[in-house]
Amino acid sequence: MRPQFSVPNFIESLINGGDINLQVKQAKIALGKVQKLGDVLATVTLTNTKVIKPACWAEFNTLSLQAVSHSFHREKENRNFTLGPINLDFKAGELVFLIGGNGSGKTTLAMLLLGLYVPEHGVIRLNGEIVTDANREAYLQNFSVVFSDFHLFDDLFGFDSDTVQTQVLDYLERLHLQHKVSFDNGKFSTLDLSQGQRKRLALLIAYLEDRPFYVFDEWAADQDPEFKDLFYTELLPALTAKGKTVLAITHDDRYFHLADRCIKLEEGQIQIHQNANV
Repeated sequence: MRPQFSVPNFIESLINGGDINLQVKQAKIALGKVQKLGDVLATVTLTNTKVIKPACWAEFNTLSLQAVSHSFHREKENRNFTLGPINLDFKAGELVFLIGGNGSGKTTLAMLLLGLYVPEHGVIRLNGEIVTDANREAYLQNFSVVFSDFHLFDDLFGFDSDTVQTQVLDYLERLHLQHKVSFDNGKFSTLDLSQGQRKRLALLIAYLEDRPFYVFDEWAADQDPEFKDLFYTELLPALTAKGKTVLAITHDDRYFHLADRCIKLEEGQIQIHQNANV
């Protein structure tokens, strides 16, 4: 899994003056975020190096969040926000849409699910086994994710370029990128693309990772109607047909009926949790 993050920068505001005490506090908060980011990245493998998994994790069957909650302070609103307690179960080959307004907790829930945030309360179980600090790195290997705020590298780290060459070329053509990007010696020729095209390239890399569980954070938001339709009607069903579990954060209500389930969040609480066709 290759998570990317944006860290707030308070240096400019410190230089420009203002309430220095408040800004020092903000700087300390930012420093804390950097430290947490370092802790997270220390657990994330940027290559496909094999990580020893518990025997019960040899195959992905079920993933459960049991009374999971997480709180943090929203600086702009000057209030604390709490997600949960959340009780959710996911199974292999399932397509789930996570919906809700901005600030409802969707991304926070995804970060907890991915193991990038540690629950303050409750537990996460994979195939019945509780996720702990001791097995978290192995847990992370189950996911491929494309965040709304993502970063691309022109190198395919951790892949044998000869092995994936054919796959990459096939995916480039399917995603209509073959006239924009070429692939040779393990590198993409350019990343100078539109945001929608960059997201398609990030999707290609996620496909290559071939993990049991995929998470897409507003992937279709920057796509034109043709690729938005392709994403929901062909690409996601192709993943679940291979037994992959998919969680897609989305606002595209015209496609809700395609999901096995829709989960709606409001103010950190699950308000709707049902079969999408009901």
